[in-house]
Amino acid sequence: MSTSPSNPLSRSQASQSPSNSQSHSMTHQDASLQTLVSHLLAAKRSLSSISTVWRANEIVTSARSALEESVVLSARTGFLRSGISEQVKILRRVRGGIENVYKDGQRDFKSVIRTLDAANSRLESTMDILRATMVEATFRPDEEAPRSLLDFVDEQGVETMRDALKESIRESKEAQTEFDSSILSFDDDLRALKAAVKASPNPSTSQSHNEFSSPTPTLLHTLELNAQEMAGLLDSLVLHFDLCVNAVRHTEGGYAAVRKAASSQPPGAEAVSVSGVMNTENDAMVEEPISDEERAEMLDVLEKDAAQVDEVVMELRDYLNDMEIKHEAILEHVSALKTTNDDTTAAYHMLEAVGARLTSYIIASQDFRMRWEEIKLNIQDQLAQLEDMRLFYENYFSSYDSLLLEVHRRKVCEDKVKAIMRKAMEQVEKVYEADMKERDGFRFDTGEYLPADLWPDVNVAAPKWKFTMEDGQDGKKGTVPDLDRGIVEAAARREKERRRRER
Repeated sequence: MSTSPSNPLSRSQASQSPSNSQSHSMTHQDASLQTLVSHLLAAKRSLSSISTVWRANEIVTSARSALEESVVLSARTGFLRSGISEQVKILRRVRGGIENVYKDGQRDFKSVIRTLDAANSRLESTMDILRATMVEATFRPDEEAPRSLLDFVDEQGVETMRDALKESIRESKEAQTEFDSSILSFDDDLRALKAAVKASPNPSTSQSHNEFSSPTPTLLHTLELNAQEMAGLLDSLVLHFDLCVNAVRHTEGGYAAVRKAASSQPPGAEAVSVSGVMNTENDAMVEEPISDEERAEMLDVLEKDAAQVDEVVMELRDYLNDMEIKHEAILEHVSALKTTNDDTTAAYHMLEAVGARLTSYIIASQDFRMRWEEIKLNIQDQLAQLEDMRLFYENYFSSYDSLLLEVHRRKVCEDKVKAIMRKAMEQVEKVYEADMKERDGFRFDTGEYLPADLWPDVNVAAPKWKFTMEDGQDGKKGTVPDLDRGIVEAAARREKERRRRER
């Protein structure tokens, strides 16, 4: 076996102390044929480590393939996640636009409801005033029960208008409920999509270019170095085996001893085949003879290397075990990438499904906006009618106050006429008394001289005069009722306040 520095067996042996080397070395005189045969068989057994090196080569090949696959998977996953991320941003912007439509509708609805409540409160307040204002009993027949101003108007119109408003509000809430259902479905889709994206770890987008983002390149580099080391160790075992064969060939009776030792292995020992190693006993004669000095040097190297064979075999196994662990880590990483890619692909398919339903969500928002605008216009028309009713009732109440003031004015006029009539009657009565006195004096002075039939009415008493009210157009004599002064004053104050507000 060569003693060059590239030989691991010789290199490891050279590191031992001189005393240790001397204790394990032997000269060609000390080396027995049995020892050489034992070294040869051990070297032959060590060559079975070629399967270990072959497995290492398979691991390196598999790791390279895994690296290629991981690069492809990372690129695919990164591309999908990037696309999904952009699409999710678009979906969220669309969701924000739909939510704005919903919020605008909610604000409009609340504003309309506040306006409606205010209008209804004003109407109720006006109706309460009419309900609390009792018609003066002097305006109504004596046998009639007391009645309020509200009893003289039809409330059915108000109830009909309120029912129409309730129906409009019901339609509005129904539209909101349908829109709510659409928004909730959209939110469910977004949450499911978010969960699907979170379910897959986020791989680095630069994984195929940055060796630090994935363990595979580093592990592959280590595996390649280990495989090279193992190939070197196997090469040293082969060189050691060749040296053993050469030593046996240059030893008399070596072939027979090898055949005998190979065929008579102890129970449980690993079988060794020497077929093709040494064909015949005469092979040694074909070899060119070597000097004693060369033989001694060869045997010395052989003895040193033989002590390291088991260590090299164990080192090969240790290398392989380490490579198996690293290979398993690579496969686990690739498996994780596959899982991530599968999860990301599933998220992409979910995104496609959400995209297919997106049109329905947008249409739902447009339908809600159109329906709400129609309902709002209808409610505004109904509010205008409700306000007209309130104004009618306000004018009705105002007119009743005007009626009270008009009755009071007429009563004042009637009282003035009666006062004038009383004064006139007093004057008429004075004239009547003076006339009667004069008639009596005339009759006393001339009665016995004038014949009674000369003017039959000469002795008639003075006529009685009186004022009577002329009948109205309906044949009835209009009488003005007498109102309580407090009622008239209250009506006057209200009328004055109305005129002040109108200025």
